[in-house]
Amino acid sequence: MDTSTMLNPWASDQRPLGPYGLLIEQAELSGHLKKRRDRDIAMATDLAREQSPSLQLFQVLRQITAQRKELDKVNIEVQCRLQDKETSDITHLGTLENRIKQLNELSQHLQTVMQHKGQLKSRLQKPFVGEYLHFAAQYQRCVAEVFPMLAPILSDLQTNLDNIHWASSFSLDNGHLDQTLDELTASLAQVETGLQSLVQLRGSVSQMHRTSRSQQSTRRPKSKGR
Repeated sequence: MDTSTMLNPWASDQRPLGPYGLLIEQAELSGHLKKRRDRDIAMATDLAREQSPSLQLFQVLRQITAQRKELDKVNIEVQCRLQDKETSDITHLGTLENRIKQLNELSQHLQTVMQHKGQLKSRLQKPFVGEYLHFAAQYQRCVAEVFPMLAPILSDLQTNLDNIHWASSFSLDNGHLDQTLDELTASLAQVETGLQSLVQLRGSVSQMHRTSRSQQSTRRPKSKGR
């Protein structure tokens, strides 16, 4: 008997396979099915990952690393916001435009002063002449108390006069009042929306600051006792 033609029953590639076995083998070779060895290795790996404390520790460390990266991104963003706030007076266009406008107004004022320099000199060289209010000594204390009370009233006088002028020219004909109330309602709604946005922004910034401080406190090395 020729032994070269005999099949080795222990070799997986020489065992006689039925039609289903050949079909499965062809599917494994073509990649449509995973090989049983790969499947066993994957199952063993999953089982070891679930039961091995060291692998679980690696997963926890990987999660901690990812969270630290996110916190670093938040810290960088907070630092950028703080730096932007500190340098806003020289980097923001709106602030620069206001500064330029103030400088232009100051320059115009100085030019006006220089143009009327002669009048200012002549006025300053004249002695001060003014009209005074004469009160009896017994009423001077009352007058001293009244003038501080009149100061805020006089400061609001122009505003009150403007309100009186507006009320005299305001008309209730042709639905003017309804239109004004609608505009007032829309303005109040916009103000409320803006306030809510500011409150949310303030809460977010406070949360970011607390997160940054807690992260910095956890990163500080603890001093060892002597």
